[in-house]
Amino acid sequence: MSTLFNFSRPPFNHLTHGAREQLSKQLSICYFRAGQVLLRAGDEPPGLYLIIKGAVEESAPHQHIGDYGVDDLFDIEAQFSGCCRHSFTALEDTLCQLIPREGFLKLCQQEPRFAHYFTADLAEQQQQWQRSKLGQQNLAEFILTRIAPEHLQPALIVDNNLSLLSATEAMAAKGTDCLLYPTQDGKLTLATRKTLLHALTLKGFPLTTPLSVLPPEPLIGLTLDSYLFDALLLLTRHRIKRLVIWRGAEVAGILHLTHVLGLFSTHSHVLTLRIARANTESALEEVAREQQQLTRALFAQGIHTAFLMKLIATINEQLIAKAFSLVIPAAIQDKVCLLMLGSEGRSEQILKTDQDNALILPEHCEWPTQMADLQAFSQLLERLGYPLCPGKVMVSNPAWVKSVKQWQSAITQACLFAREEQLLWLATLADAQAIAGDRSLLAPVARELRSQLAQRQDLLADMVRAAVAFDTPLTLFGRLEQKPQGLDLKRGGLFPLVHGIRILALENAIEDTATLGRIEALVAKERLSAEFGANLSEAFRLFIRLRLHSQLKGAGGIIAVPELGHGERDMLRQALQQVKKFQQWLGVHFRVRQ
Repeated sequence: MSTLFNFSRPPFNHLTHGAREQLSKQLSICYFRAGQVLLRAGDEPPGLYLIIKGAVEESAPHQHIGDYGVDDLFDIEAQFSGCCRHSFTALEDTLCQLIPREGFLKLCQQEPRFAHYFTADLAEQQQQWQRSKLGQQNLAEFILTRIAPEHLQPALIVDNNLSLLSATEAMAAKGTDCLLYPTQDGKLTLATRKTLLHALTLKGFPLTTPLSVLPPEPLIGLTLDSYLFDALLLLTRHRIKRLVIWRGAEVAGILHLTHVLGLFSTHSHVLTLRIARANTESALEEVAREQQQLTRALFAQGIHTAFLMKLIATINEQLIAKAFSLVIPAAIQDKVCLLMLGSEGRSEQILKTDQDNALILPEHCEWPTQMADLQAFSQLLERLGYPLCPGKVMVSNPAWVKSVKQWQSAITQACLFAREEQLLWLATLADAQAIAGDRSLLAPVARELRSQLAQRQDLLADMVRAAVAFDTPLTLFGRLEQKPQGLDLKRGGLFPLVHGIRILALENAIEDTATLGRIEALVAKERLSAEFGANLSEAFRLFIRLRLHSQLKGAGGIIAVPELGHGERDMLRQALQQVKKFQQWLGVHFRVRQ
């Protein structure tokens, strides 16, 4: 019986006391000299090895597969198949603990959670790790809850000829605060008690006035079984209190803000209401200071990375749009279109980063104070916590303010000359998202960009070189680099993944600007396999989560590998291997040499 075994290492920490006793009795110690072959391709493995000291290389003929160091396990796949696919050789004098294969498989049969660790893909491992870290019902579980009939208020649907008085009486009898009625074209619209009150008191309509004379409001809603979190996002973005929930073509009921907030106990909606009510720059600055506190609270509660990005992106969008409305003259606001670029345009900014924005003007726009107003806008964003962009990708720089035709002409010129800085400019513009003003101005610019680049494989190949140029922070044999300064996941993981997916999206004329949305679209178009797409998505989420954790600790997004748990290190290594595989695939697809 060995007393050296580390039962705190996942997944052995999930074993029951009896299973640990059983395993301890079966363990043995193995010693291998440098250069000694432990396993050969085709061998039946004696069991699962755990390295105590030293390093082991996995290889195939003329190919290095990977290597393993202290606390690493090998050969997991062979335990289930009964046959080693590759050879394993000690790179230095190595000491291992051996778990006999028969005992290992018996533990897998007895302990499903233990077995799942070895058979799960990257996505399942992340979910399993997060559950083990949380250990109780919390916010992360709420956001995965879907809208169910018990969350809904029954819908009251009436005829549009019903009078305002009768409509009010119907709501009182039903115990509801809103009703639905068909417009002249047969589409449903919603009226609330406040709507009817204003019609009677402010507009002076008689009590006998039919509902049909009220101005129709477009319905905002979701389908039954959508996430409650998505409902919160819609309520937050549109600053409304009710959503219509559909079951197919029929109304399933009304989802009310008060019910959602009763379940979702954060201050996100309160924060957006304060943004909406901030009528001075100083008031908006005060609200902006609370945003990072919200991010810290949500992250600490274990909220899923993708949902956290969506929520913070929504708040960022409203914060910047409100700043725009406070600074830009009212007569101009609805005529121009404010664009967010970079991580803001992709809705992937969690903590505030440099300003990346642009502006589309209507043709023949008369705006005498344009330069002063846009300079004031950039300065306000800086006070809200968004630093000035070192590359001056901001509306205060005239190069990023153009009319629709000027943007289209600039795209044509960039594709024609295709210098390095122009290719970077095209990539930056590909992430543009309209957040304020006349959002329809973006569509013709975005179409021009995608239509030109979709036909230019040569330009896409030049643009993708940046994605394959950065080395992932893995050793030659596939282990995590142990740099004293830590790992820069933005450079070695996030950028190659985000930029590579962006170029593939341009190639396939995909309109979505978010990395996860682009991956889904590429899978739907069968440009990526479903399995590869899922692994890339999970790698992206893991990078975001690890970087955010580092940033909140004040480490600037640099990852200290020794501080990661065994499970996190395993997932990070797998995620970086997926990025490396993606880079190799990009090189072949676009015929770019790495």
